[in-house]
Amino acid sequence: MKRYLQKIACIAAALCIITPATLRADDTEIYGTVGVSVEPNVLIIFDTSGSMGTVDVVSEEYDPATTYTGSYPTNAVYRKTYYGWTLVAGDVNTICPGARDLLLVDGFCRYAVTTAGACGGYNRDLRLGNFRNYEASGAGAKDSRINVAKTVVKNLIDTTSGVRFGLMRFNNDQGGRIVKGCGSATTSELTTAVDGFTASDWTPLGETLAEAGLYFAGMNSWYNSGVSYTSPMTDRCQKNYIILMTDGEPTQDNDWRLSSGAYINGDTIGDYDNDGNDPGSYASYGTDYLDDVAKYLYVNDCNPSLGTGTSFERQNIITYTIGFKSEQQLLQDTATNGGGAYYTAQNISGLNEAFQQIMSNISEQNAVFVSPVVPVSRMNRAYAGNYIYVGFFKPQQTGRWLGNLKKYGLDSNGDLIDADGAAATLADGRIIDNARSYWSTTADGSNVASGGTGGVLMDQTTRYLYTYMGTQSALTNADNAFTAGNSLITNSVVGVASDTERTALINDIYGGSRFWYLGDVLHSEPAVVHYPSETYIFTGSNDGMMHCFVDSTGSELWGFIPPEQLGRLPLLLNNDHDYFVDGSPVVYSGSSQKILFFGERRGGDHYYALDITTPTSPSWLYKVSPDILGGGDAQLGQSWIKATQGTIKTSTTTWADVFILGGGYDTNQDLSTPAAGDTLGRAVFAVQVTNGSVNTLNFNKGNFSSMDHSIVDVTGFDTSSDGYINAVYAGDLGGNIFAFEDHNGDGTWSGRKLFSASAVDSVQRKMFYAPDAVIESFGDMIFIGTGNRAAPSNTSVVNRVYAIKNTWEDTSTFTTLDESDLVDVTDNLIQMGTAAQKAQALADLKASKGWYIRLENTGEKVLASPTVYGGVVYFTTYTPDTSGTGPNPLDPCDAAGARGTARLYAVNYLTGGAVHDYSSATETDADGNVVERGKLDRSKVIGTAIPSAPVIAILESGAKMYIGVEGGVAPEDPVSTFNANVFYWRQIF
Repeated sequence: MKRYLQKIACIAAALCIITPATLRADDTEIYGTVGVSVEPNVLIIFDTSGSMGTVDVVSEEYDPATTYTGSYPTNAVYRKTYYGWTLVAGDVNTICPGARDLLLVDGFCRYAVTTAGACGGYNRDLRLGNFRNYEASGAGAKDSRINVAKTVVKNLIDTTSGVRFGLMRFNNDQGGRIVKGCGSATTSELTTAVDGFTASDWTPLGETLAEAGLYFAGMNSWYNSGVSYTSPMTDRCQKNYIILMTDGEPTQDNDWRLSSGAYINGDTIGDYDNDGNDPGSYASYGTDYLDDVAKYLYVNDCNPSLGTGTSFERQNIITYTIGFKSEQQLLQDTATNGGGAYYTAQNISGLNEAFQQIMSNISEQNAVFVSPVVPVSRMNRAYAGNYIYVGFFKPQQTGRWLGNLKKYGLDSNGDLIDADGAAATLADGRIIDNARSYWSTTADGSNVASGGTGGVLMDQTTRYLYTYMGTQSALTNADNAFTAGNSLITNSVVGVASDTERTALINDIYGGSRFWYLGDVLHSEPAVVHYPSETYIFTGSNDGMMHCFVDSTGSELWGFIPPEQLGRLPLLLNNDHDYFVDGSPVVYSGSSQKILFFGERRGGDHYYALDITTPTSPSWLYKVSPDILGGGDAQLGQSWIKATQGTIKTSTTTWADVFILGGGYDTNQDLSTPAAGDTLGRAVFAVQVTNGSVNTLNFNKGNFSSMDHSIVDVTGFDTSSDGYINAVYAGDLGGNIFAFEDHNGDGTWSGRKLFSASAVDSVQRKMFYAPDAVIESFGDMIFIGTGNRAAPSNTSVVNRVYAIKNTWEDTSTFTTLDESDLVDVTDNLIQMGTAAQKAQALADLKASKGWYIRLENTGEKVLASPTVYGGVVYFTTYTPDTSGTGPNPLDPCDAAGARGTARLYAVNYLTGGAVHDYSSATETDADGNVVERGKLDRSKVIGTAIPSAPVIAILESGAKMYIGVEGGVAPEDPVSTFNANVFYWRQIF
């Protein structure tokens, strides 16, 4: 008997964060919560060069009582987009009150509003029309640059809490000097020090940044005789930042140590970014080493002793730059190399905004969401693959989120190793910071914007991006080229108004001037496909496309932008995060054809099929539209489903290879109190892999009246071991389980509502993931959990794990089961009760239709499919944090708890009893006898945030189980103490 689907849910990792990011109300909401409480070090390098004495800066602050003359309506509100300032509302008094109040006082703000100005949505940069006129007018008297900068920096220090500020200035023509160390001075002392700055030095930018690095590293000064620094880094998870504000190019910046001196860790700087521009040619002995120093500080551990052997192994430094009355490519390169951002300012308001934007960026969270895939080995298909592939994303306060895909090896014991053969993870599964993933030239750890396919893509000189314009099936045909020169891609097709905007949009999709090209791999689970001479990886991302990567090099072979996404691409240019190709691909591998099939999840409501028989020459096959079943009651919702691929009978003598799908997601379920029934996604059906036509398996609200809620996951089984799927199961978002069968093998399917989780108490327990199943003498026994994936922080529902017997009773006499037909084994009386209670519990289980466990931690929910292996049901749960404290409040770097708790459960598939000794606590049964395995032994904490489904790989050394946890992939050793008749198990990716 063959199981055709192994589900792998996404998993999460999060690093140090300060304040929440504003995220959409879905399963990303937990990554906006506060993690650790360690205050970051922020060192401000203040330009004290002579040119800062120039009197040319408008020093008059914006006055909301003044009406400034200009082209913008005074009370209108604008938001910043890729194309400039776009009108939000004609009257500031009609928008979200919180944003309105800030705009009426400051003239600008950053606030979570919709594009129409209503409360909610994403953080947007807003301007009052009056403020835009002020910016353009040059109103007010002028003051010196240094006086204006003093005013802004003092105000920043005065009004910002939760940061360890430090100050640094230039040291005449010899580097810089620390004026106040990070966290060493009071606010008053810092502002007094700023008041003492004079415009009297040269501009040794590279030397000063190098000196700042020595300070963070706790080394001896290069430019201040007799000074030995004490590092301000106090905790392994502490973040460290430098803000370099300058008004000019480097001068007197050619100290020999920049090119050949022994720097941190005994390294040298030189042309560290390999741009060939060093030492460069600037006036007055300036050099180009500034961007090289920034890169060194960003990619290296500047205090190795602080985090060795623990989490947060690399104590690096992020550099931001501000060009004040100056625009320089060197400052842009420095910020890019330093992992920060570059800003320019021409007046006091612009400089104030630049500093505020930087502080906002510093406060953004650094979450990572990953999805592990263990592919079947090309060399020996009896064992799992030799590698594991992990997709990443990192949320941003504004604009596109960053993504990556990384590859790690598996050693003979199933442990993750990096490209150098060293351990890639810590004992708890978190990826080690100095691990070097495959395709990476340097250690990249879990850093999203380093290494992996994303890093390779940054070095590619040519990209091949395709779409489908409806004329030629070959994607490599010129008609399907996603280029500005393709006349079929008109302005209207991509949703812009002019040729200039169209060209700018297309260039941006290719990467443009962005410092990182690859979008977030959020929910899309990579599919790994083996060919005779090469292996390819397919994954969707929210940069608008499905990517194909070459396994041997990590390079992008091509990207495909679905035609329905073309008009949505301008959304990528706004300051919002949106969804595009967020679905998980599956691949059909026939005797003469390979077909890639994928959906869009929240990015849309279509599925697409591409012929990838020759991966270098992909072709369009078909799309599955939301009205494929006829519309009306059969209309599909968002295309969330990772299809089940298999073969079903169409008659007693014919068969078809199909993709089995659910109806998809109805956003009605996003509401806090959704309508009683959904209008979309109420279906389970199959399409033929070669042409997308609907097959004999077709159930929807129109022909199966009990389908009232959307279905976002399905799974199929071959219960007869003849190679044909004849049983399909699906849970819906109303808490119902449906079972469909073709046990006669003639292509005629029947269906039933097998179980209702809400019938007894009317509580809606949503089922986002398909069940697993085993075959028994009576029929099937299926296992499924409940929990709202779209609202993981919700605590109002007590969720369940269900084990349900399906005897395939005749549909004419069958009555839908509910909790009253099952045994509540939450208290585990079969192991914890008196002798009499144990006997009664066993008798009740034998006589019942199954069992269930109430998840007793507040808000605990199952957000992945269970896995049955060796008579044990493994499932993972997520429990949101309700206390705001982690499990170890004495460790400021322990972020666990802030994003909730991940647990692994392992229970006997027949009784729900413990099978592992997971708890160190001593438990006694109701008779007072110490038990070897008790209620507490059913689960253990494995990390934080939303864990993945358990993934079992069969290696030469035996079975290994992998679970995605915060920061990495945790290995577990499954037990096999029972002989359940599991549907023949194998992974298909």
